[in-house]
Amino acid sequence: MEKHQTHSVTTADYADPKVDQLLKHTVRNQLESLLKAKLTTAQRQQALTQSFTEAMALIFSSTQATHAQLSAAFEAMYEQAVQSMTQAQLSEELLTRQYISPTGLIMSPINCRHTIKDIYRIQGYVKGIDKAVRGMLSHKKSITILYPACGPFAPLLLPLLSYYKDQHVFNGEQIKVLFVDTHPGAIVSLRQLISDLQLGEFVADIIEEDATTYEPQESIDLLVLEAMQHGFTREGQLAIAKHLVKFLALDGWMIPHSVSIKGMMVHGETEFNQQWKDAEYCHSAHLQDGALQERVELGELMRIDKSALLQMQELALEDGVRVVSANTITLPTGVEDMSERILAVYAQITTFDGEGLDQYDSGITHPKPDMSFYVDAKPRELDHMHFVANSGDTVQFYYQLSGMPGFVPVKV
Repeated sequence: MEKHQTHSVTTADYADPKVDQLLKHTVRNQLESLLKAKLTTAQRQQALTQSFTEAMALIFSSTQATHAQLSAAFEAMYEQAVQSMTQAQLSEELLTRQYISPTGLIMSPINCRHTIKDIYRIQGYVKGIDKAVRGMLSHKKSITILYPACGPFAPLLLPLLSYYKDQHVFNGEQIKVLFVDTHPGAIVSLRQLISDLQLGEFVADIIEEDATTYEPQESIDLLVLEAMQHGFTREGQLAIAKHLVKFLALDGWMIPHSVSIKGMMVHGETEFNQQWKDAEYCHSAHLQDGALQERVELGELMRIDKSALLQMQELALEDGVRVVSANTITLPTGVEDMSERILAVYAQITTFDGEGLDQYDSGITHPKPDMSFYVDAKPRELDHMHFVANSGDTVQFYYQLSGMPGFVPVKV
């Protein structure tokens, strides 16, 4: 495993104002941690474990928890996890380092940490993973789970494993997990969190390696992956999934079971502003009928599942750029105000057996506007970044596998 050297870093090493703000936030977290330092290690670990299991208990409760109850529980889980990260004593360099890899954005641990309080993302994945694990262990003595790009908190699995252990549902003889992440700061934080949660019995290995090149030595029963941002851009979900799916056992499953990325032409003010003015929080359950009726749906741009990944072929362009073919759509005709609309791309995720996330349930399914896509209109100054088409045109979409992944439309 590659060794990473670190050095002490001071705020003077950074000139970027955004980084300076992160450092201020880090200092604040450290000061808050000092106020809680009177807790013994055992008391801190107990509070941490309790916060994880209580959040999962709400998710699995037969009585549906309110949004307020979930928010409070997930905030408590987040705060306790941050305390564990503080114990890992990361240098500022490891804590804030963020960069673009050949296959997508590698987020810093300080920016990754918020995922653990994304209520409906965690809920959709945890419920799906639980169904998959129970299904597999109903006819197998043990399973191996691979969790690449897991980040500093491995939020899709560690809370669930804490719940399993607390409730005596499954143990480390039945479930073994391979955790993989390329960021050294994430690995250090993850080791500390697993130690604090006392979940070592479930760990097969913790590996610091790029998930797009990592090759597991054992057969994988369940691949758990969430490396997405809205509009299916920036992060390397597709590149990672495409590489690792071939290591699944013949009867192995992938979480998410499927991802459907769709496009629509919308009025930005209605879609992203007006329909949410009276909503308590963004969620698919709060979509307004008026906004839905105003949309012009284009259909599915791409579907990603185990079968599609195994059949997916790459096309190599100049300068080493790689793309895969997505779907072809025909732009609708007869929409009088098409020139005033913008393209928005969103994901609908099925994690497993009916569980998942719909549009607006999480940041990863929030529709992303594409201001470079013009239909029946032209920008004032046209450049190579703009795509211009007319109603009735047929458009072939490709997905670019690069440091900044995303969709590329081409007129047929």
